Amino acid sequence: MTDSSNQHSATEPGATSMRRLNTQKVLKATWDRGLVTASELIELTSLTRATVLNQAKELVATGWLREAEDTRAAGAYSKGRPALRYELDAAKSVVAGIDAGQHRISLALADLRGKEIERRSLSVEPGACGEERLRITEELLRGTLEKHGVQKLGALVIGVPAPVDSGGFSPKVADGFWAAMNPDWRAQLAEYTHLFSVENDANLAAVAELGLEESDSFAALMVGERFGAGVVIDGHLLRGTHGLAGEMRFLSHVTGVGDALGLGYLAREQARHALAGGAESSLRRIPAELVRAEDVFQAAAQQDPLALEILESLGRRLAKVVAVISGFAGLQKVILSGAMAGILQPVIDIADRELAREAELTCVQLAVSELGAEVALQGAISRGIELVRATAPFETQKR
Repeated sequence: MTDSSNQHSATEPGATSMRRLNTQKVLKATWDRGLVTASELIELTSLTRATVLNQAKELVATGWLREAEDTRAAGAYSKGRPALRYELDAAKSVVAGIDAGQHRISLALADLRGKEIERRSLSVEPGACGEERLRITEELLRGTLEKHGVQKLGALVIGVPAPVDSGGFSPKVADGFWAAMNPDWRAQLAEYTHLFSVENDANLAAVAELGLEESDSFAALMVGERFGAGVVIDGHLLRGTHGLAGEMRFLSHVTGVGDALGLGYLAREQARHALAGGAESSLRRIPAELVRAEDVFQAAAQQDPLALEILESLGRRLAKVVAVISGFAGLQKVILSGAMAGILQPVIDIADRELAREAELTCVQLAVSELGAEVALQGAISRGIELVRATAPFETQKR
């Protein structure tokens, strides 16, 4: 067996780094398991017994591991020296995911096993500037941490409706939309966490779907206010230069689409425009400025002519978008994600009809995400756990 802690004396320059490496090996060996014995840790890490016991003792002292009752006390061992057993303390380092959407800021708090502790949200005006979005987000985060007595997060991951580069920033564009959606979160919120990451919301949706998908090439397509896609090819999430993989502004060049506006936005705005123009519809019972996309779908279910016409246009639009992204990247599946996904089956049926007219596209499967409206939030939690897992152990405060 190799034991990297024995390669240097305590006074040699590499001793500290080797000791940390050994500690990480022991901790990671416990992550996906329940109770694990010292003997099992030796086998899993290829470290000596003395090193495993020393590192495990250190991890127990700092709270990352718990020492369970030994195998004799648990009734699983009867002869010789009882085996020590350890398990991950999943509550040692709490992670938070934030979905900083255009209309709502949502936050989820979870332990290292992904068990959710709390979920909260606050509304935000769609046109709010970056400073206002920062203020609302910090208010939400600070209040949640204070409620649960968390002094500092293990990781904080924020999802935004904008492309994000490796440094957490978005490209500058003339309309200022990406800057408003992705202000300097780190400057405002880094003090609340050990590890910090900003990510595109569609990419986080794809991260969440990766844990469930059998297909290894798919797109998680956000369809609410604007189109955006997290694209997975051969099991790997694509990011591209400046995080622009999956960015949909190119749709302005696609005939019959013309922009990246999402299905939720278009359903709502097409209905309001038609009603303002005097169109007859059961939707008239609702003041035009209050009509929601959900109202349009409900009216269509009742065979309202205007609503059915709007859904038809949405289905044709969706088919064109899917044809472009799936045809170019060779995707097997496009998963519709986000708050609107659950009501989109009538639009999917229309899109499937349109795609069936193109023989080379009939293999593309359209599906609705099973993860609900908060798919990006779930992806943020998963990403936060990944960050802690890759970096731990580090000093944290007891909850």
